[in-house]
Amino acid sequence: MVDSRKVAIACVLAWLLPGAGHFYLGKRVKGMLFLGIIVVTFFTGLGLQGRVYLASAGKPLSYLATFANVALGPLDLIGREATYSRILYVFPSESDRAMYQDILERTRARILAVTHEYGTTFVLTAGLMNILLILDAFDIGIGRKR
Repeated sequence: MVDSRKVAIACVLAWLLPGAGHFYLGKRVKGMLFLGIIVVTFFTGLGLQGRVYLASAGKPLSYLATFANVALGPLDLIGREATYSRILYVFPSESDRAMYQDILERTRARILAVTHEYGTTFVLTAGLMNILLILDAFDIGIGRKR
């Protein structure tokens, strides 16, 4: 019998801290390895001037990239603070001229860095890997995988 509460806890923990769902389910070594891999990937991306994405009405793929960033849980908040100096998920409209200009300048400054594309790819990869870890924790929790 599957304990749905335990599965839900594992998935939430996996979102809050990469690898924590595996750790909770008794896969301690895997959990610690996954934590290390994702945290190093994420901070390497930020160090390479990568950025987290903002959803933008005219760019439908920006919603997917933002979702990949949000999959990092609290690490996403660190990325948003590092990138934009505030917690922001949607690119501001031009009606809020001051914030629009500030976010545009911060984004341009990162894009001008030679390593920006690599860094952003690292940040997105960390988020996508964590989505896979959440799904893996779910599969382990329901007994589909050992």
